Amino acid sequence: MLDAVLERCAAPVLDRFAAPVGGRAAILELGAFCISLAAVPLIARHFVWIGLALFVAARILAGVAGRARASDLTEIYEAVAFAALPLAFVLEAPVRALPAVFLMFGLAANTAVSLKFGRGLIGSAELLILFVLAALLPAWFGLIAYVGGVLCFVAAGVSASRRV
Repeated sequence: MLDAVLERCAAPVLDRFAAPVGGRAAILELGAFCISLAAVPLIARHFVWIGLALFVAARILAGVAGRARASDLTEIYEAVAFAALPLAFVLEAPVRALPAVFLMFGLAANTAVSLKFGRGLIGSAELLILFVLAALLPAWFGLIAYVGGVLCFVAAGVSASRRV
């Protein structure tokens, strides 16, 4: 839901950077995906803020690539990138595995509905807020992951029921 607001605000800036990208959008998109995955070992090695900053920068690059030319892989790259973040938090502290798996399952359900029916109710902005909260409050990761997973399941159910 916040994605639409952010897109309206950031569209002029993203369009300005997307214009010179042109036909190289797929390469930029793949690069953004790789940078997103590079955040995983940083978070796992307790460089949470550097990893999240790298992840946000990669998502901005992906936004520029998407404005230049969205491909069929755009949403898949984004889904895999966001699913990698719970893994990073688990690698940092393995005790977080069960809530992280629940969150990843919720993300998968939300992504499946988004891919099938279009845009879902839980977008990138909400997920970034979720992971920033997890970075701010690492002791509360379990609760944050469970709440995020439930929100993803509810959003997937609401989105799917509206389309049927």
